[in-house]
Amino acid sequence: MKGILLISHGEMAKGMADSARLFFGDEIEQLGYLCLKEGDSPDEFGAQIAKKADELDTGDGVIILADLFGGTPCNQATSLLGEGRDLISGMNFAMLMQILSDRDYGDVDISEVVQVGKDGIMDLKAALSADEKEDDWLD
Repeated sequence: MKGILLISHGEMAKGMADSARLFFGDEIEQLGYLCLKEGDSPDEFGAQIAKKADELDTGDGVIILADLFGGTPCNQATSLLGEGRDLISGMNFAMLMQILSDRDYGDVDISEVVQVGKDGIMDLKAALSADEKEDDWLD
């Protein structure tokens, strides 16, 4: 089973891991997180990422979800990319839920995870307004 490592500025990664436990139980195998705090050294944070990724990778690889493309957590994780190791930036909860669900049943399709993340972003005011217009048209 692939490991999952969540990395973020501040406590976002911890919050996502905590929220996932509501759906998957208190003990989610091979799920870890690291939170960059103000004043942390980027290089030391990078070393923590490498160590945690090694701990979570039991032979099937690890998927690293970073909060922001171009931010320190994401930048520090790029050196870990390789066979069985993936890095996705712009993480959201829908992506994490997809990975947790997929890895229980086999392989995780990274492109599908990215698409699920994109599809989970919606302007509900616009979407609901469009639905109302469609409903009016049907009447």
